[in-house]
Amino acid sequence: MVQEAGTPPIGSAGAAAGPTATGPTAMDRVDGVLEGLWHLLTSMRVAMIIMLLIAVMGVIGSMVIQMPSGVSDDPAARIDWLNGVRPRFSLFAAQTDIMSSLQLFEVFNSIIFRILVALLTVSLVACSLHRIPGLIRTATKPRVDVGAAFFQHAPQHETIVARQTPAETRALVAGVLQRRGYRTLVTEDETIHVYGDRFRWMQFAGLIGHLSLVVIMAGAILGGIAGYRDQDFSIAEGATRLVGTNEGLSVQLVDFTVTYDQVTDMPSDYASSVVLLKDGKEIDRHVVRVNDPLRYGDLTFYQASYGSAAQMTIKDASGKVLTSEGVPFSWSLNDGDRSLGILSVPGTSYTLWIIGTSGDSDTRVHPGQVEVQVFNSGAASMTPIDDQVIDQGKAATVAGMTMTFDRESQYTRLSVARDPGVVLVWLGSLLLFVGFALRFMLPHKRVWGRITTRANGAIVAMATLAQKDAAISTDFEDLVNDIRTALQAPVQA
Repeated sequence: MVQEAGTPPIGSAGAAAGPTATGPTAMDRVDGVLEGLWHLLTSMRVAMIIMLLIAVMGVIGSMVIQMPSGVSDDPAARIDWLNGVRPRFSLFAAQTDIMSSLQLFEVFNSIIFRILVALLTVSLVACSLHRIPGLIRTATKPRVDVGAAFFQHAPQHETIVARQTPAETRALVAGVLQRRGYRTLVTEDETIHVYGDRFRWMQFAGLIGHLSLVVIMAGAILGGIAGYRDQDFSIAEGATRLVGTNEGLSVQLVDFTVTYDQVTDMPSDYASSVVLLKDGKEIDRHVVRVNDPLRYGDLTFYQASYGSAAQMTIKDASGKVLTSEGVPFSWSLNDGDRSLGILSVPGTSYTLWIIGTSGDSDTRVHPGQVEVQVFNSGAASMTPIDDQVIDQGKAATVAGMTMTFDRESQYTRLSVARDPGVVLVWLGSLLLFVGFALRFMLPHKRVWGRITTRANGAIVAMATLAQKDAAISTDFEDLVNDIRTALQAPVQA
């Protein structure tokens, strides 16, 4: 009887004692988590998802009015600003508060937006670091010997029959590559392998592009954290408005003028004559135009737009003047025809909608009139507690207050900005331009050749990985034609 000898399975009876198998250690688990995190950060799909989410938040930020950064840092100013826009978001009483808690009024300074930008920045850095070893390897130690199948399936490939010996063919092919500026490498086994490349270090231009995005986002983050921007700094003629930077700065609009083109009747120039005040004292005067902003320190006041305003005087029941100022018609009602100004009455919880006329065809508000709607910002319902149309120059009692529409005037809208990250944004933009210019003007070009023996000569196969396009196809075709011409020269006896 023949018996087969074998090794008993591990753990079976009679098995020899051996080392006991153990599970992964704590360091193994940490390594696994770090490796998974690295693969996640270097995933192009993850980067695309993050960019898509950033784009979605950008759309939301462009559709919903954004709170000026200086206002968001001042609790009292924040409450006043929210009360001013509360009537505009009145589907239900708590809508404005819910939108504020979700940071929809400050999308670009929100925690979620900053986290997404930080993740995208880390992802771009990780992707760049992940690519560097491969790029260095390609530049310094490229693969020269590739298989025969590559020369049949490469995006561009050609085959040339030569009368020269393989050694002579190798010398001629290498000579053509070198004359055309290619670095040439040759290896031999049973087959002669030839490799040539140009601008091998230009493949790092892609990393310059990645770095530029990181620098631009760093500038955006710095501007969002340490900067200030108010794109709706609207101020009526004769009025003075504080700049929300907690610096005691205010701007007074002395006069606003518009110049029209005599041929097209379109505005050709509009200018805001302003006085810049520091703690109530004049420190500068300037006429702000589109291409001539007012600059003070690191703050810049740009001319943005202009429009009409209603000069309103509001008194309480005792006759005390609560406010007398111009209310810019910087909003519009949902119908798009009537202009709207919003005013928070000092010392009260009232927010006023001052609604202008849409013209002679307006059946409710005629020229020379305004409609005043009064809202109680603290009320559960956002329906107006009083609504009246008042004539210019005639006092009227609205919600227990005496209101007078004194006259119509002009207002200007300035864009106020302090952006310490703008230098980084410009630097990143320059790097982005340089990266693209290098990538497209000096692209990394690689070609492979394979020389095999045949009776009375050799066969040369040439190929490149570059997809066919107008520039690269011409370059490869010119290279092959030069090799073909060199191989067709008379053979030396």
